[in-house]
Amino acid sequence: MLRAKSHLAIGGAGGNYDHSYDRADVKAQWVASECLRPCFMLEGNMRASFRRMFINLDRVLLKLASAVLLFCAWSGDIHAGEFKKTNCWFEVPRDRGMTCGTLNVPENRKKASGTEITLSVVVFEPDRERHEPIVFLTGGPGQPTDIGDREDIEAWWQFISDQNWMIGRRVVVVDQRGIGKSIPRLSCSRYFKADHWNSISLSVDAEISFDKLMRDEVVACRSALIANGIDLFAYNTAENAADVNDVRMALGIKKWVLYGVSYGTRVALEVMNEHPEGVSASILDSVLPLDIDYLKEDGRNLDRSLRLLERDCQKSKNCMRGLGDAVRAIVKQLDKQPVLLQSDDGENAPAQYRYVSGADFLELIFGLLYDRYAIEDLPKLVEKTYENDFRPLADMIFEHDDTEIAQGMDFSVTCSETNRSELPDKRLEYWTKWIGEADYTWVCPLWFPQGMTVSQKHPRRLDIPTLLLSGEYDPATPTHWAYRAAKSLPFGQVVVLRGIGHDVIDSDPCGSEVVADFLANPRRKLKTACIGRMQAPQFTAAAEDQWRGPVTQRAAAAIRSPKQMRSPFRFRHRPSTTPKEH
Repeated sequence: MLRAKSHLAIGGAGGNYDHSYDRADVKAQWVASECLRPCFMLEGNMRASFRRMFINLDRVLLKLASAVLLFCAWSGDIHAGEFKKTNCWFEVPRDRGMTCGTLNVPENRKKASGTEITLSVVVFEPDRERHEPIVFLTGGPGQPTDIGDREDIEAWWQFISDQNWMIGRRVVVVDQRGIGKSIPRLSCSRYFKADHWNSISLSVDAEISFDKLMRDEVVACRSALIANGIDLFAYNTAENAADVNDVRMALGIKKWVLYGVSYGTRVALEVMNEHPEGVSASILDSVLPLDIDYLKEDGRNLDRSLRLLERDCQKSKNCMRGLGDAVRAIVKQLDKQPVLLQSDDGENAPAQYRYVSGADFLELIFGLLYDRYAIEDLPKLVEKTYENDFRPLADMIFEHDDTEIAQGMDFSVTCSETNRSELPDKRLEYWTKWIGEADYTWVCPLWFPQGMTVSQKHPRRLDIPTLLLSGEYDPATPTHWAYRAAKSLPFGQVVVLRGIGHDVIDSDPCGSEVVADFLANPRRKLKTACIGRMQAPQFTAAAEDQWRGPVTQRAAAAIRSPKQMRSPFRFRHRPSTTPKEH
């Protein structure tokens, strides 16, 4: 048991004085308060009533308390094991304080199998702790937190130094179960070939059944994970939230601030729902509510974002007129007759070929709407494509995706928590084919062939102060989802940032200013001045000689989803094309 002295800020998320505590004592106090409280009450009452009786109550009560403690452990109320401090698996930057370690937790808390998995934890220690700790909850599902090497850690330190609301706090970063440095890792990368998932061929005449190849790879990955003894049903949001609470107790933290991005907000909401006693405040960036069946919402959410884009385009001199009509015309034409594109990576690189459909075009737009700079270039891409100039489209379609998503974790969470996407009234919207070809519609029956019973959570009404940040253009977690989640949070405040897509804090400094104001007094109404200064996207002109400019540099960078939090965090991963035969 870790017994090192530490400090904990008392008095709320913005507390400004320290209280020394022993981590082992905190855990012992928690055990007593949760499991032995009835025994202590019994002891007091019995001593008051039977003082003159010659009974050794201490021995009786000790046995009773031990029995209650064993019952609590057996029933699953106590899961937090010992945090095992280890040497960091990376070179710690000079003059930085860091704590590295692991925590074993049950794989499936609904079973008494005794199987455990290992979570990897890194704590970024402040020079002097003045406020409560923060725990970061990553997106995905399946997105690693990037705590693997020195480069990742330096990026984290840079991020922390840029956020004044993190100064004076321990920042706890945990790779969720199934991802990153945690064991096991539900990765399918050894079975998934990128060319198959991008429908890329090396010959114009090649006839490849990408559909069959991708299905075979999904089955191969699933079979391998099960053969390794992994219980795929145990990788979900409820278990993730229980893990987070176990980490808190194992570190001896009484209360902390939750900071979730995208899918991480769903984990945070589940933690608040089931373990509110350990949460002092929450920061939810790009909100995914517990009671949203999100696969069914993609088409309408994309349509909403494109209508916002057209609205702002009409007010700009650098936008084509009728942007929405142009998108619908492109999608209709490409779905009818996909265009064959060729890569242009230089003289020494072998040529690659790919057919691009209307559904593929919409998937590309969906990704571009995550990033504020890509949003500014998006009308140019639409205009060029509408004019049958496919060079910008080809440059982005063949961009390499280096995202390290643990696909097995993604499929396990998504397929167990959402119904397969169906359009209730079967309307033939321009995005209908895009929705129908989404990978989850065919992956989920393979991943859970026996089927899943999906039941949406009903959020509890909680008085935890919560900041809900939303980007105006976000196609993945739209603004009305933040307002929906806030309905069960009386002390929740929704802030929508103009011209922003997904992941608000990483998109504009105003996001950080809002968080700092919130944490200074979480129950005070926000009046952050920068919110009113946010502007609409500043669109770029589509001049003939500019087609290799920002569209292929900034926009392509946005869809690559590179490492670290400055990249868009999607709450789900979807390959850039869907299974089909050419």
